[in-house]
Order: sequence, then structure tokens, then C-alpha cells
Amino acid sequence: MVRHSIYKHSGVFEMFGLDFILDDDLNLWFIECNASPQLIGTNEEKTIFLTTMLRDLFEIQYAYLRSRMARVQKFMAKFQADAISGKEMDIDAYRKEFSKINSNYLEPNFPISPNNSFTLIMDKNLKGTDAYFGHLAPECIDDTDEE
Repeated sequence: MVRHSIYKHSGVFEMFGLDFILDDDLNLWFIECNASPQLIGTNEEKTIFLTTMLRDLFEIQYAYLRSRMARVQKFMAKFQADAISGKEMDIDAYRKEFSKINSNYLEPNFPISPNNSFTLIMDKNLKGTDAYFGHLAPECIDDTDEE
């Protein structure tokens, strides 16, 4: 319901606390969403969980940031070389290229470690059911508002 108002950029993040419960028939029920979940280790297990979650989150953010910056540096070097060479430059083509390199994806040389607890469940760089790795049926997907 709020996806249109969420800033979609890998350089920023917001953490939500989602509470679910299983009933006796193993139906999953959503209870609430907390926009500012408490990150307080009230017991040893929760402290371990929160420490792992935050470490993994920072690793992911850093990998995306490094990936984007590597692409931007390469783009800027190419742009500068083209400008210095005096050749005719198609600014619209440069804008299109920059828009692509500034999107959210990881470069192979900045991987997320295999012991990271993160599981990718959606990739909006992909289209249709591919973006959700088979987790959603086609009739549940609305790609009409893609940017």
C-alpha cells in the first residue's frame, strides 16, 4: 500500500519491524508493522540476532555503495576522456548510461559474504514473476507503475 511513497535507492534504508503469528492451522497472520522497531537486546538470543542483523545490513549497504561508486568512477573517467578528446558528445546517451549505472545492483567484485543471513526475495531490476523469484503468482504482480 505504501510502495509508491518509499524512496527506492540502495544508498538509503529504513528498518521496519514486522510481527507475524501462526495459528493452529499454520496460517500466517500479519499482526503489525513498527516503523521504529526497538533494537534493544532484552536477552542473549535477541542480542545475538540484532548484532548479526545489523552487521549483515551494513555489509549489504556497503557492497551496494561500493558497486555504485565503482561504476560512477568508471563512467566519469570515460566522460572526462570523451570531453577532453573534443569528439561530439551525445548528452542524452550519457544520461541514459548514467541512469543505468546508478541503479541498484551488485558488481561481482563486491559480493556479499556467504555467511550473511540476507536472503534476496525481490529484485526490481528484473520484470514480472522473475523479480519475485517465483514467490508470487503472476496475477499478484502489478508492473504498471515501473519507473
